Amino acid sequence: MIKKTLLVTLDFPPHLGGVASFYYNVCKRLPPDKIVVLAPDGKGADDFDHREHFPIIRKKLLNQFPQSWPRGLAGILKLAATVRWVSLIRGISQVVKNHHIELMIAGQVLPIGTLALIYYQRRKIPYIIFAHGLDILLPQNYLRKTVILKKILSRAKAIIANSHFTKDEIIKLGVKAEKIIVINPCPDNTPAMLSEWKAQELREEHELIGKKILLTVGRLVERKGHDLVIKALPEIIKSVPNLIYLIVGDGPNRKNLEHLVNENSLRDYVKFIGVASEKELACFYHLGNVFVMPARQLQNGDVEGFGMVYLEANSFGKPVIGGKSGGVTEAIIDGQTGLLVNPDNVNELIKAVIKLLTDMALAERLGLQGLERVTKDFDWQTQVEKIKEILK
Repeated sequence: MIKKTLLVTLDFPPHLGGVASFYYNVCKRLPPDKIVVLAPDGKGADDFDHREHFPIIRKKLLNQFPQSWPRGLAGILKLAATVRWVSLIRGISQVVKNHHIELMIAGQVLPIGTLALIYYQRRKIPYIIFAHGLDILLPQNYLRKTVILKKILSRAKAIIANSHFTKDEIIKLGVKAEKIIVINPCPDNTPAMLSEWKAQELREEHELIGKKILLTVGRLVERKGHDLVIKALPEIIKSVPNLIYLIVGDGPNRKNLEHLVNENSLRDYVKFIGVASEKELACFYHLGNVFVMPARQLQNGDVEGFGMVYLEANSFGKPVIGGKSGGVTEAIIDGQTGLLVNPDNVNELIKAVIKLLTDMALAERLGLQGLERVTKDFDWQTQVEKIKEILK
């Protein structure tokens, strides 16, 4: 029987993002009397929570929660961080008591894994860690965080990794392989079943009629490689003059990308869409000819742990182009569901984009094979059944 489980996470809808979507898709498929979610508060949370059939408890303390226990801070900063930690520990204690929690899931290795470790040591409540790649690599830039990371992982009941890449990185930390289970995130295929809804309206609004559409969906952060696509555009446009590049999403790198567009005189070829609703996003996938995101691993360890967005594009029958880094090589089968390129080689990216925008037969074949793979191998219910076994 599944244990009564508490998921503590910093990412959960209505907050947008792959991690938030991952946890929601898992939770809504678990028995509603066996899962409780503790998540940050925020705009739209009340409306979202009222629609769900499992309990969601919101804590503002989780909003911008400090990444580690406040050692090394001074004065008022240390006091404030300590108060937040102690307050959250007390809050979790109340949830554990009120809901008779038997098992905890840490949605982030740091800092949530630290809380799970504390409860394991004090209350003997076992915990499971979900690992996404970036959360394993970034802490290793700091000695103290690396020590804590290893302790959290080694004492977990189980670790669910989003890819074999992430699993291998955890093994390098000395964790036994048999403790780690790989469960890939899956696209939510519901949007793919939608009709064109607003597609024609969006086509007209963004002046896309008669255009070849190159599409990227994701947060505007350096590792995604939006800048590489922009740098490749002048050469691509020579072969595909009716090209338009749609960038869906927002993030801290937007100003840099806008500057790069202006610097290369590409304002007529690049459109920043911003954050799109689920229905709008489905329409953009529907409108796109080729999905591209040449993700790369940065020197600080920032990396794409898997890349569910490639599968989302495949679920609409679209061919994809990704960077050979992190878990992207598991999300894309090179030459079958899309093309993999060296993200440090702009010429490779140029050739791949031109090939898929001009060879319609190849683009269609890769897109259909991608759709077939998503339908066959990436089903949420199948993945959640594996998680249920771990929660017993």
